[in-house]
Amino acid sequence: MPAYLIADEVITDPEVFEDYKRAVLPLITKYGGRFLSRGGELEVLEAGRDWAPARMVIIEFPSMSELKNWYLSAEYAPVRDIRFRSATSTLIALAAGSAESAV
Repeated sequence: MPAYLIADEVITDPEVFEDYKRAVLPLITKYGGRFLSRGGELEVLEAGRDWAPARMVIIEFPSMSELKNWYLSAEYAPVRDIRFRSATSTLIALAAGSAESAV
């Protein structure tokens, strides 16, 4: 069952963040991930809390285990450090639910 990485990013150093984008793409691909949305136009329809999203990214992985394998991999660790230096991020891993469990 697919899993999704949902990221809300505030880029603090655009030049260094370009290094992150170049380095992360091959790793995401290696773990079966693919971008569904990368910094596209967004509009908040409802916000029950004080939340003002910035740059949103959605990546689909084949499974939650592959998503976590990517995130926790030794290969991603130095790339993640580049992101830490160039952005403030909130990342969420979301497993796909069945249509029956939807509202």
